[in-house]
Amino acid sequence: PVASFLMTKKIRFIFRIFYFFARMADDIADNQNLPMYQKKKILKSFDNAILKNTKTKNQVLNDMVSKFKDLPTGKKYSRDLLKAFMMDASNKKYREWSDLLYYCKYSANPVGRFVIDAVKETKNIEKIYKASDNLCTALQIINHIQDCQKDFKELNRVYIPESLFKKYSLEKSILKKNESNGNFTKLKFEIIENVLESLKTTKVGLSFIESSRLRKETLIILNIAKRLCNLLKKKDPLKEKI
Repeated sequence: PVASFLMTKKIRFIFRIFYFFARMADDIADNQNLPMYQKKKILKSFDNAILKNTKTKNQVLNDMVSKFKDLPTGKKYSRDLLKAFMMDASNKKYREWSDLLYYCKYSANPVGRFVIDAVKETKNIEKIYKASDNLCTALQIINHIQDCQKDFKELNRVYIPESLFKKYSLEKSILKKNESNGNFTKLKFEIIENVLESLKTTKVGLSFIESSRLRKETLIILNIAKRLCNLLKKKDPLKEKI
């Protein structure tokens, strides 16, 4: 989705290398046929290869490592993603909202920063990074709400902070039901409002992006994020796919 027609062919190629690497690692963390120790062993081997710039028999991994010469920060972003996937493989619990934001710092934000660095943005970079982080975190949490039932049923994984279940007197078993109750709706609304609040100043930060192609794409994605929030307010993620 990030490697859209708005970007140049060269940039799309770089984005896809990062995307395929992320998808491969994510699929390992989510593989229901692999025990936890094996998932972590594979992900650790990826991390070692990236750290040492080692050539392996894995072409996707080799393609990623080959880009570090032109894009040095790609190494950090790749390893950050692997840290998030290790959390997934370990079925990490998220007690507070801050714990979820910490996860997003590694699972989502590196993607935006990789894109920004790939197009060689330099001016107002901290403002752009902050806006990108807000957008990427928002998209990640939106995805968590969309897939909350599927994640729980198929992976026994819950990203919604435990403090929110407690606040609204809910058990995690609500995620197995085919329809929300009033308390889960309140929980969902609180999460969406948190996301929308974080997006309030994002447009200003994204406007500093010098690449007109990337600026247009990020603003489109921002509008999609806001639209998804509105859809999630109106519809029930336990009842239908949103």
